[in-house]
Order: sequence, then C-alpha cells, then structure tokens
Amino acid sequence: MQDPLIALTTAMDASSKIASNPTFMTAIDKWSGYKLSQWNAEGDVIQKQIKDGYEDAKEKGLGLQYASAFRSSANLLNTANKATEHIDASIERDIGFDEDVFWNLLEHAKTVSDTEVQEVIARIIAGEYNQQGSYSMGTIQTLKYLGKAELDVFSRVGSMLVNVEQIPTKAFRLADGFAELMNALGTSFIEFQSLQNLGLFYSNELTKNFSTTNQKAVSISYFDHGLVFLIDKDSSVEKTTLPTFYCLSEIGK
Repeated sequence: MQDPLIALTTAMDASSKIASNPTFMTAIDKWSGYKLSQWNAEGDVIQKQIKDGYEDAKEKGLGLQYASAFRSSANLLNTANKATEHIDASIERDIGFDEDVFWNLLEHAKTVSDTEVQEVIARIIAGEYNQQGSYSMGTIQTLKYLGKAELDVFSRVGSMLVNVEQIPTKAFRLADGFAELMNALGTSFIEFQSLQNLGLFYSNELTKNFSTTNQKAVSISYFDHGLVFLIDKDSSVEKTTLPTFYCLSEIGK
C-alpha cells in the first residue's frame, strides 16, 4: 500500500493541469484544503510543512486521521486531474455553494482510489462543470454503488445496446442464437438484473411503434454503425412495432 503522504504529494505534483484552469482549480482548492497555485510555486516548503505536521500527529496518536485525510485529498486530486481532460477550457463560471450535485461529486471523488472508476467520475464532474444541471443527485447515489466489478458488467452488457439505449429482451431468453452471444460476452440475465437494481436500466419491457405510411426508411444505430431498413411502399401495413427491449434509464445514459 502506498504511503499516504507520498500518494498526496504525487497527486499534487500532477496537478498542473488543474491549475491551468483557474476557476476549476479554485473549486478543487476549496474542497481539498490545499492551494494548488501555492504548491506549484512553493512545493518543497509546503511538502515539508505537511510532513512535519504528519509526524507530529503520529506522535500524538492522530496519524490515522491524517493518513485518511491525505488519502481522500489524493483521490480527489487524481480524479480532478482526469476531469481536466474533458472540461471545456473556454468556460469560466462561478460555482455557487448551492450547486449540490457538483460539490457532492467532488465529495464522492474523495472516496474512490480505483483509477477506472475515477475516470468515470471525472467525466461526470467535467460534464456538470461544463453545463450545470447535466446530472442529478440520483446519479451520485448510483455512483456510490458502482465499483470496478459493476462497471465491468455494465461494459459487457452495454456492448449489446442498439439505438444507443436499447437491449432486445430476446437476448436474455437465449432464443435465436443469443445463447452463444451471451456466452461469448460472459454475462447473464442475473448480471443484467443487478444493473436494473442499480437503476441503470428500467425494469419494464418497452416497445416502440413507427408509421410505415409516410416513411421511406427506418434507421437503427449500433455504436458507430448504422442500419437502414427500406419500407416497402406496396405493403398494406401502416404501422410496425419494434420487438420488446429493455431501455437505459436517464442515469444509465
């Protein structure tokens, strides 16, 4: 396990990207308790102060509390550093203390040390910074239950999405050759249900109708590919119903 003091100073050494965005840096300063601009100018001096404070705390039996605080700050800084990759550099805005979603995202970032999960949180922090109101408090509650294992399941199940947000229910009935697909993906309906329980997919089966009367074609997207179905104008069918599917929830999207 990495020394908590080294973890913190390493994270602060890598914080130059955060410092390149003054508005975002100010927010991180407030929530981490460290002035990144001062660190860039006086890193050696501040590092000695932090180390001396840590040694003094250990002598007083408070080393664990300091170590925990170092770990939390390191997690936040590492996540914030990743977030800068996705922040619109042209945006400078005042972040009010009533922006509960943004500040709670930063608070949650303190608890996550896994780099893959940090990347997900970083993208969401950046999205909320770029456009206030992009996410809800419900998103944060779901994030608290998402670890590396859950994200792995979400990734495997998500590879079956069509039209960006839909998975045919047939896939989980193992009909029409879907059993081989599910085995190849290494997933199951039980794993899918775990994502429903997390609120990433709606629990009900859905369908969708579209008119064939005035339409020339219907397109279905599959990641960066598109399938176009031409409508037979000689057909007497006026409406077509898509097969039932499970849909991503708003949080899942």
